[in-house]
Amino acid sequence: MESDSVILGLLGRIHVLMRRVANRITDVEYMRVNKDYAREIVGLASATGNAELAELCGRLRVAMELDPPPEAENSVPQPGLLERLRAARPAATHPVDRYVGTLR
Repeated sequence: MESDSVILGLLGRIHVLMRRVANRITDVEYMRVNKDYAREIVGLASATGNAELAELCGRLRVAMELDPPPEAENSVPQPGLLERLRAARPAATHPVDRYVGTLR
């Protein structure tokens, strides 16, 4: 991952161009700390069709490592907490076993 000064420079330039080209306001600091938000802004910026924005977004993807690693694309997603809590536990018959670890 690049240094913070390089990333902040890219984020600032993307912010200014998004304001000019797409009339969108972005939160530079939140984009720096939250990769999901940064991915969404990069997607919006790429959709504008502006060549400079597209080039900056490509550099930001590399600098912040926004693209998922190739092995993550092929892996089976693990169930989240809510899915695990909502999953039925048919083997549990005792009242205490039925309610421990599941939603009531």
